[in-house]
Amino acid sequence: MEDGAGSTGAARRRASWWWWVIAGAALGVVLRLLFGMLPSSMEGPMSIGFLAGTPFVVGALTVIGAPPERRTVLFLVFAPWATIGLMLLGCAVTLLEGSICLALMAPLFLVLASFGGVVMGVVLQFFAPQQSSRLGAIAILPLLMLVAEGRAPLPERDVELRREVVVDAPAAIIWNEILTARAIRADELPLSLVHLIGVPRPLEGVNVRTEDGEVRYSRWERGVNFRGFVTSRKENESVTWRYVFDEHSFPAGSMDDHVAIGGRHFDLRDTSFHLVPMAAGRTRLEVVAHYRISSSVNAYAVPAAAALGRDFLDTILGLYKRRSERAAQAG
Repeated sequence: MEDGAGSTGAARRRASWWWWVIAGAALGVVLRLLFGMLPSSMEGPMSIGFLAGTPFVVGALTVIGAPPERRTVLFLVFAPWATIGLMLLGCAVTLLEGSICLALMAPLFLVLASFGGVVMGVVLQFFAPQQSSRLGAIAILPLLMLVAEGRAPLPERDVELRREVVVDAPAAIIWNEILTARAIRADELPLSLVHLIGVPRPLEGVNVRTEDGEVRYSRWERGVNFRGFVTSRKENESVTWRYVFDEHSFPAGSMDDHVAIGGRHFDLRDTSFHLVPMAAGRTRLEVVAHYRISSSVNAYAVPAAAALGRDFLDTILGLYKRRSERAAQAG
């Protein structure tokens, strides 16, 4: 009889813990909704209160409802991931976040949720089991953090990325492919993380002489389109254009609002291509991109954006390498 009663009690504790998991995930979704309703000047979902406070709280709540015997180090670190996973799924289902933001937030949220779980595990050592539920008041921490943040201007970071590839084709052929990149097919682009998480693929990039000078017209999937004004050009050697984005560049739904290029948090400044002839008719093709990151969590956002930026530039270089080598063989 005692064994049966013990098994029943353990089952009830496990069921009770899952309620804490569900409650933590639901709280995360509700906080995303509330933060999204705040004035843009308060940053809302891009504030430290949400980006840091919410996953920390979600991780902490996951641990509160767990039986003491389950609170091992591995449990404190990894159990919060279940709650964060449900929260992110809830944000996706309710269309509060798009795939790009979810993919960018996930690593940060998992780490901070684990931190919250570990901290709560330590705190629970000083509370009797019947008192632990009082710690649920930690749920208001993100809101308190938001108030403490105030309305300070966002820090800005200007970043430069450089990538290069060796192409088995002369510079003149590569130059032509760069300036007249038409009808780009998906199968011409190397496998890319940025496109897997939902960034639209490029369809066309063409330089045109106009009364205002040479202009680079770019067109991507989902109706994305923008221009770049050529600021320097040396035939078959180098070209630079500076981007211009307007209200029509990114139609509704084409990109997540928080990561739209030219927006409050991310802006692509310019792109340069440099072609350096090598032996045996080969050419070293280098691309240089400058962009701005403005967020309350630049310590995370800057390296994350750099990783995605390198991935995107490698994709573009891969496209020009394939097209140029095919053109060289045909010629």
